[in-house]
Amino acid sequence: MSVLGQMPSSKPKSGHLVEAVYQSTRAQILNGTYPPGTPLRLNKLAEDNEVSLIPVREALRLLESERFVISEINKGARVAPLSMQSLEDLYRVRTLIEVEALRMATNFMDSNFIDLLDDTITKAVRELEANEIEKGLALHRDFHYLIYELSGSEWLCHMIEVLWAHSDRYIHLASLQRNFVCSVDDNHHAIIDSLLNKDVEGAAKSLASDLHATVELLRDELGQTGPQLAV
Repeated sequence: MSVLGQMPSSKPKSGHLVEAVYQSTRAQILNGTYPPGTPLRLNKLAEDNEVSLIPVREALRLLESERFVISEINKGARVAPLSMQSLEDLYRVRTLIEVEALRMATNFMDSNFIDLLDDTITKAVRELEANEIEKGLALHRDFHYLIYELSGSEWLCHMIEVLWAHSDRYIHLASLQRNFVCSVDDNHHAIIDSLLNKDVEGAAKSLASDLHATVELLRDELGQTGPQLAV
């Protein structure tokens, strides 16, 4: 039997338990079940997930490394807060990286690909209008990732994946704002129109405007002001 054949076919049980607690807790942070600042009690998480304290501690360490959770001495773990300053900084970096990925991707686009983008965002808007938020946001993400993956840059896509993970809570919060669906519809079709006209810089500016719109939607919600995003 080969070395590969001797390897276990699955992760150790403890690894599965950590992953399960991590995924469950992360999902509840993103969907607002655990709002920003909520204490994350070890015993309660262990009870809810039907596990011991060990995988809970490991899962919280993973979430802390991703900045979804913060831990303080004598206070324990709690959900990381949202702030306008963090949002603007995050979206400034997203703009720099995602605009570059779009520019690279335009070298490989054809009319069929642009039609796919149009179909994807049309379905996203339809789901959002029907208040199917999770389905709509998944299609919205698909729209962006179709573009970025076409860039052919593994490192850009990796960095975008990391940044999107930290954007999820802000995107979910923005989806509750009154003008969110109109903003998604208008900004993404502006990107498509520029791509159809082979206007790369126009598409880049429309993408930057789309990202900036999320920040503006949350400015009143988060109650702070700050510098504008660079295009």
